[in-house]
Amino acid sequence: MKDKISTTVVTAGDSAYAWGALMLAASMRRNGMPHPVVAGAMGWNDIQKSRIRALGGVEISEIGATKQCLACHKPRIMGCDEVETPWVCWVDADGLFVGDCSEWLKGDDEDEMRIKRCDPPPPDFTPGTLATWRRDVERFRGRALEESRYQTRVQSGVILLNRKWKRFLQAWDEQINNVLPPDVQILMEKGSAYYQTDESVLASLLCFDLDAPRVSEQYKFDGKVDPKRYYLHFGYNPKPWQMWNTYAMRFREEAFRTAEWLVENGIVKKSEVPRPLRRGWWPLYRCLAPAAPFVWKAMKLRRKLRG
Repeated sequence: MKDKISTTVVTAGDSAYAWGALMLAASMRRNGMPHPVVAGAMGWNDIQKSRIRALGGVEISEIGATKQCLACHKPRIMGCDEVETPWVCWVDADGLFVGDCSEWLKGDDEDEMRIKRCDPPPPDFTPGTLATWRRDVERFRGRALEESRYQTRVQSGVILLNRKWKRFLQAWDEQINNVLPPDVQILMEKGSAYYQTDESVLASLLCFDLDAPRVSEQYKFDGKVDPKRYYLHFGYNPKPWQMWNTYAMRFREEAFRTAEWLVENGIVKKSEVPRPLRRGWWPLYRCLAPAAPFVWKAMKLRRKLRG
């Protein structure tokens, strides 16, 4: 069976995202997706590593301490030596697969990148942004297209790419280091051409780099092809293993079932499951959900004060 699997799923996170990565990988195994997984781990303890390895077919790729948002490590994780398949699929660690999405992990064209296009174009996709992107691509890549290939940017929560494009991944990594601060977090200041950090840099290359892969016309992971098979992205903070927010509440059943699957299969003990992922605590966290954004800001402030 392993010989027929052409794609490795990769993800990454610091210790605060270890539960997210575990839930993501568990959702794959729960839905019969046997693909190898590589988890980029920064600061995970031995228990966190052993849990995700217990799912089978999971490799850990260590990430050294950094002040840079780990999303900026996407190209490095996608191009790491632990990936041995011809295709690689980055998946954000704050989401779950619903149903068996194995079919969507099969690449159709080696020269295409399967990634979601923003529709309609987001507010930050402006003539000023495009001018900055083109200038920087030409400056650091040596040349650039006169006009953008696309009239919108992309979302990088899921990226399926053939490994023949390893040089492009290296170019993306280099461009991140060229145009983003070494201590950049999830978002830049509003109005910046690189507001979405790694995602914006990738979009700049897809729009203007002469040597970029094409963006596929079909994304497939959003449930439009099959509403029973898709990638569920929690998106906003705090995450469900920390506290439920009003946006993520609609996805609670999938999260509960995945956490229960981990317990039923002996990966974790029930007492080890974070309280927000236990059904018995749902009435409390449902009431607290409207306050989640304020709690998250307080958590961020506390981490900042601690340095």
